[in-house]
Amino acid sequence: MAKVFEDEFTDIQSGMVSLAIEALETAGTKVDTIYIYAFGTAHEGFFNLFFVRDGRLLRNNEVGLSDEILDQVLDLGIDDTFALREVCQKYGRPAPCQYKLVYDCRTGHFDGDYSYDDLSGSEFGSGGAFDNWEKEIAAAL
Repeated sequence: MAKVFEDEFTDIQSGMVSLAIEALETAGTKVDTIYIYAFGTAHEGFFNLFFVRDGRLLRNNEVGLSDEILDQVLDLGIDDTFALREVCQKYGRPAPCQYKLVYDCRTGHFDGDYSYDDLSGSEFGSGGAFDNWEKEIAAAL
C-alpha cells in the first residue's frame, strides 16, 4: 500500500523521537518525557530538546549526552525538520515552521503542536521560542 501524507509526516516525527531515545540509551539515561522543538523554513533550521524526569526539567548537559552525540542528534534533527518541509511540499500542504513534540516515555503517548509563524526575521527567533517553551514547561512542573 502506498504511503500517504500522514504516514510520511508521522514517520519523520517518530524518527525524531527515536533519535532522542537512542541518544538517551547511549548515555544510559532514562527520562519520563522528551520535549522536542524544531523550526524549519526554506533557509533556516533549528532543533533542540529537553527532558523531564521525576518532575524535574533536565537539559541536554544534565542527561549525560556527550558533545559528540549531542551534535549528531541536533544535526540529524535539523535534517528531519527539513524532511518534514519536503513532505509537505510533495503533497501540496502548507509546512509548519515550528514543531513542539512531546513524547511520554512511560505511556508511549505522543503529542504535537504545530505553528506556521515564521520567526526567521524576528528579534525573538527560533532559539528564543525554544527557551520560552522550556521555561513554560519548567514553570508547570
